[in-house]
Amino acid sequence: MLGRHGNNLYWMARYLERSENKARRIQATLHHYLSHKDEDQDEWGSIVLASGFSDIFNLSYENKSMINVINFLLRDRQNLNSIAVLMNNARQNGRSVRTYLTQEVWQSLNECWMNCEYSLKRQVSIQNLPKILEDIVKGSSLFRGSLYGTMLHNDIFNFLRLGTFIERADNTARAINEKYHLLLETASTMGGQEDKAQWEILLRSLSAWRSFNWLKTGRLKPNEISDFLIFDKRMPRSISFCYRELNENLNDLAITYDRSYDSSKLSNKLLSDLNVSSVANVHTVDLRNFISNLIIQINNLNQKISNDFNF
Repeated sequence: MLGRHGNNLYWMARYLERSENKARRIQATLHHYLSHKDEDQDEWGSIVLASGFSDIFNLSYENKSMINVINFLLRDRQNLNSIAVLMNNARQNGRSVRTYLTQEVWQSLNECWMNCEYSLKRQVSIQNLPKILEDIVKGSSLFRGSLYGTMLHNDIFNFLRLGTFIERADNTARAINEKYHLLLETASTMGGQEDKAQWEILLRSLSAWRSFNWLKTGRLKPNEISDFLIFDKRMPRSISFCYRELNENLNDLAITYDRSYDSSKLSNKLLSDLNVSSVANVHTVDLRNFISNLIIQINNLNQKISNDFNF
């Protein structure tokens, strides 16, 4: 496969996954806002800060009110990580490799883009926000279902899955890093209602709230939350789950192309190191440094993939 086609597939999946992650983060914050009946500008502001475009936001908006933040994150074209821009980028990459995709996969991507274009062409209000966010999440889920159910599980499939799980691993690591202070051992004794609300926001933003409660029967303990989000092999957005998927798809590509790749070697090492850390117990290490290193490792793996496959 040509490097530019692999790049299109990889980034199409990354952009789509990133748009879903942002929609889930807004959903979690909106749930917190509606539950507490007050406007928590600190929480809305933290999303802007995490986006990496806070300078652009400050130039265009007077304050970090809910409506301003929502419109910035969803439809502001100056924000290169807004959902409108991400969905447009995903579709452009998809068009470049249209002949590599089944009809179902292309239609799911195109319909998701069209829904976003229609919903986000005007100012977003609190009344229509839940429907817009739900459509984005459903569109991304439909794409993954079509991909898994209708595509040959070949190199095309592998590049799409790599894009999905490198983006997902990065999102989970950054979400933990943003709220790492709430996941320290000391948070168990200090955690009041506000801390518990933040733990809920974190879990909901990673689509892990219900599954965590199934396993822990409603107990919110910071050490159990961090262990779940990093090491649980059953949770689709945990670091461990993402690493295993990345490793599997990179190994498949090495077999398909009958070559040895640096990215595959690095992926094997990262997965092995993570398994060792899970046995050693993450709570004996510096959580902040541990997560910071994970983010660096994910970026290094992304670079190795780009180099190996001529992106």
